[in-house]
Amino acid sequence: MMDTMIAPCASGDYISIDSLYEYCKTVENCGKKIACEDQSVLIMGYIDYGNVFDKTNYPSLPYQKFLMTNSDRSQSIEVWVDCECSEAVFDRLFRQQTLDSGQVAYVRGTLAGFDMPVMGHCHRGFKINLIDGNSLSFNADCN
Repeated sequence: MMDTMIAPCASGDYISIDSLYEYCKTVENCGKKIACEDQSVLIMGYIDYGNVFDKTNYPSLPYQKFLMTNSDRSQSIEVWVDCECSEAVFDRLFRQQTLDSGQVAYVRGTLAGFDMPVMGHCHRGFKINLIDGNSLSFNADCN
């Protein structure tokens, strides 16, 4: 699963959320897998601290995730944290919020597709599943 990386990331460089959407072209019908699903990605963007959901602050939620946006907040992607490392990830995220909430965030993860039925239509979307506790950084050199 982790042996394939989408082409823009082959160099090991982080790409923007805009570049990811342009590359993956997510306008697909429900049930139809997007070509870049299950591939590794290196994404850079900004944390939307109003959309951070962790077990410490929301103990009844069945998931943990946060939202990343591009610089003008016109594109976003959810980053899901489903690993034993979640406490360390959210600690790092909240610590950075107190230091500099406008700092660029860097995420390594795997794209996962899901169906989004809305008002009688259905489109395929995707989210990022964080790889491990070191997959969120505020330093581009964080392999």
